[in-house]
Amino acid sequence: MTDRAKIANVRSMLEQQQGKSDRRSRKTGRSMVPLSRPGDGNRTQLRAANDSVSLADKARADLANMEEAKLFSDRQLDLLGIVHPRSTSRAMVDAMRQLRTKLYSLNPTGNFSVLVSSVVPEGGGSFVSLNLAAAIAFDQAKTSMLVEANLHTPVLHKLMKLIGREDSRGLLDYLDRPELGIEHIVSPSGIPRMRVVPIGNHNEISAEHFTSARYKQLMVDIKERYDNRYVIVDGPAMTTSADARILSEICDYTVLVIPYGGVTPGTLDCVIDEIDERKLAGIVINDQPA
Repeated sequence: MTDRAKIANVRSMLEQQQGKSDRRSRKTGRSMVPLSRPGDGNRTQLRAANDSVSLADKARADLANMEEAKLFSDRQLDLLGIVHPRSTSRAMVDAMRQLRTKLYSLNPTGNFSVLVSSVVPEGGGSFVSLNLAAAIAFDQAKTSMLVEANLHTPVLHKLMKLIGREDSRGLLDYLDRPELGIEHIVSPSGIPRMRVVPIGNHNEISAEHFTSARYKQLMVDIKERYDNRYVIVDGPAMTTSADARILSEICDYTVLVIPYGGVTPGTLDCVIDEIDERKLAGIVINDQPA
């Protein structure tokens, strides 16, 4: 979280799709299976699972759990490397606004969920996902939620400790305990209009967490509960975890993060080829020299 990205350049999605199509045409004989989006029937079933809980009860539980116990000062956010409207790092603010605007343009009529994943470990994916969520929360008419899904290198515990919420339940608690609702795992972030779902209790890590129906239901529920909430999922590195590709299937969009000079074109091409081209929103180049 103390990473510093001097600028983040977002490559056009159309450019990525064209390059991907060109590579596919050269790779004759290779079978590519397109990923399907959840249908309306599935959405209806998932919504029906929550009909037993009234909207009023949900709202009361949300308010009880999301009170802003502490907000970070501008100076604290600068020290943490988190953008804010008065940030001294104008290049970073502009870069995050550019990325935010790019994502808005893909779905101008509603909210969305987006996976942010580094191509290689320690490439800056968590840094970008945190700052993207913070940038979305600049707008008083919108809210953001950062879901921590990087099981091996979670970072939100640092923020949670600073605001006195280090014992908060999180994603793995929700997946392991059917009696918990969303309201039990959503916490304040110290940033206005931004909420977080930390990883929670991760003493035991299961490879089946993100393939479960409960996780898919959680993602639909979070996005549909409030139509002005944008969901950012901080995922693991694409080249080292199968979880990243599973998360990409479930989210509406995917943003890849590469460290400047840290990924070969061949590695990047292989990762892009494994992502549904309709979901690839762009690439952020992290830590690029000014």
